Amino acid sequence: MPMRRLLLLLSMWLLSAAGVARAEGDWTGTWETHWRDSGGQMILEQEGDTVIGRYPLQHGRIEGKTRVDVRGSLLEGRWFVGTQSGKFIAVLSRDKRTFTGRLDDSDWWTGVRTLRPDPPPRIDLTSPREAFTSFVIAGNRARSGNDDSWGAAAEAIDFGKAPGLTSRSEQLRHVHSLFTLIDLTTFRYGSIPDPPPGADSATLRLEQLRSNVVLTLAMRRDGEGKWRILVPSDDEMRATRTALLAVHGGKPPAADAFRRLQNPRDAMRAFLEGMADWDGNGRALALATLDLSGFPELLRRTNGEVSAHFLRRVLDHIGLVGLQSIPNDGASRDSYVHFVHDAGSIVIAPAGAAADAPWQFTAETIAHIRDLYLVTERLPPPRATPPGFIPESAFFTLRGHVAASAPILLGRLRHLEYWQLLGALTVFAAALGVAWVGATLVCSGLRRLPGATAAPRWFFWALHLLMTLALMSPVPGIFGMAEGFREYSIPFWGVVACIAAGVVAWHLLYTAGRVLAALAKRTTTPTDDIVVTLLLASARLGIVVASALGAAFFLSIPATNLLAGLGIGGLALAFASRETLANFFGAGILVSDRPFRRGDWIRTGDIEGSVELVGIRSTRVRTAQDSVVFVPNGKLVDSTINNLGTRRHRLVKLQLLVTAGGTPEKLEAFTAALRQRIADDQAFVASRTDVGVAAIGQTGITVDLTTYAGVSTDSAETAARHALLLDVVRLAETSGLTLGNGMARPAT
Repeated sequence: MPMRRLLLLLSMWLLSAAGVARAEGDWTGTWETHWRDSGGQMILEQEGDTVIGRYPLQHGRIEGKTRVDVRGSLLEGRWFVGTQSGKFIAVLSRDKRTFTGRLDDSDWWTGVRTLRPDPPPRIDLTSPREAFTSFVIAGNRARSGNDDSWGAAAEAIDFGKAPGLTSRSEQLRHVHSLFTLIDLTTFRYGSIPDPPPGADSATLRLEQLRSNVVLTLAMRRDGEGKWRILVPSDDEMRATRTALLAVHGGKPPAADAFRRLQNPRDAMRAFLEGMADWDGNGRALALATLDLSGFPELLRRTNGEVSAHFLRRVLDHIGLVGLQSIPNDGASRDSYVHFVHDAGSIVIAPAGAAADAPWQFTAETIAHIRDLYLVTERLPPPRATPPGFIPESAFFTLRGHVAASAPILLGRLRHLEYWQLLGALTVFAAALGVAWVGATLVCSGLRRLPGATAAPRWFFWALHLLMTLALMSPVPGIFGMAEGFREYSIPFWGVVACIAAGVVAWHLLYTAGRVLAALAKRTTTPTDDIVVTLLLASARLGIVVASALGAAFFLSIPATNLLAGLGIGGLALAFASRETLANFFGAGILVSDRPFRRGDWIRTGDIEGSVELVGIRSTRVRTAQDSVVFVPNGKLVDSTINNLGTRRHRLVKLQLLVTAGGTPEKLEAFTAALRQRIADDQAFVASRTDVGVAAIGQTGITVDLTTYAGVSTDSAETAARHALLLDVVRLAETSGLTLGNGMARPAT
């Protein structure tokens, strides 16, 4: 066997072996699964071709084998839930992120791999307080999207009073119903009583604010010393639900009612769920729960996002037993104080005096949230944390690395920590270098364009500054610059960026005009120079307006005030500059009507000449005396314009005075020769030529010649007329005629 073929086969075998080894762990991981009637989290472990897994929510498990065929990686086996079991088959997708399958060859079954698994909470049944708290924590987690937490909550339930609840689905339904009732009440962790030593039962009384309706729950300790909540019977649940829902008009609140932020609990829940979906639609919901009125309007979005990240982590450091420990009575307008410290407090209060004003974390809470983070960040993990995920943040990731590797850099210099200042300076130095190279390349490229000139130094520096600021724009968010630092730096640099952008755009527009003019000279088709000129002038005006509006935005000048000022000032300016405005709109009319193009010879009033340029205010005309006349556009559109440059044929009308030799025969021969001369010359239109004796007077006989020159330029017309007149003289001599003074003059 040739060595080359042997190496090829060996390589293929190694790749195949590597693929098998890689495939051995394809099914390992946590999956979010769904089937026709339910779903839940599934945890799989693969060893070789054997896969085992469990469903925490249903107390189920699976066992199967994998194999590979043309469809990819297949998993076949059996599922087990209690005394029930069945077969399943699933096919892994090519990207190994999802699978599709069937249960018992009839019902569909799908799953998606979870990259950030959220395991169910730990259940503590050592006391009534811990068992009840565990149930509430698990219920809040489940309602926030972790469905498997319903299974964890069920561990804290004793179904003894409802012996018919043997199926897992029925048990989970009662768990959900019980949590819904508890959610209509308010409790404090410290108010949950612990029975005396040796007691086997306890009673919890949960009160609903405003109505004073009490939900009574019994708890019992089993033979293993574990405390659980006795699930009420259906009749008890029904009666209690009716009493608790009376304050809501007999109907349960809508699932998304908390989004209206009508009480402190709604505000907290909306914030936590919004933060858990930060990269989706949740960001707007989370920011809606924050009173950002303490920030300038320009910085509310960015500062609000940073403050939300700080607040979410502070809440995690403090801990939260359950949302049900927060009042859900919006009728009382008293502020809810969630946390108090010398560095600041976390307070939720109505955003206004109106009855339906939303509840928000107060502006004072947001103002001190950084300080609260610093005083709580070293707390050990609490017993229970708020439900939902904490979104990732570049700032906190960087700060975590700094805290682990160089904690000395966490020292503060006024509003900034040392690492923030060093990082910002490092990025600034790198941005300066990159912007220098970029500006140099741009200037070099512009210089190579047709018709362009070398860029002035002021353009280079403006472009360099603009590029530097663009590269530095993500720095405040990445390094988490404090609000006090941003309040002054961002408006200043924003105004500078607007001015620099205006300068850069102005020169780019100038270069574009020169390039278009150079390209127009290379083309044979005529270009609409008036449109180009007017567009460039309008673009320059737009640059000025955009730069001014941008600067006003960074200076937090309200748009309504700016527009109102422009409206009042605009009326005064329009009255004082009505002629200028007339000229501006006149330029627009010239563009729409297009009575001439650049280079056309026009006559308007007592002005006659060639059009050189149409601007916003006036049109420049070069006369036959080589002088330049600026005609206001407003007057130009109101006057009669004779565009001589658009003539298809140019009239040539001569009167020839024959003073001697004018016999009929000679005159006939002369006029016939003139007709033939014009017919032989392609510069004239023979079909529109008339030659004949027009008059007989004392001084001689007048012969009229009327024809049209088919030329498009003045120089061509002059050349054709010149040749024609010379031939007229020659033909007269040949015919024996004498032409007198004024022998060939234009007819009047």
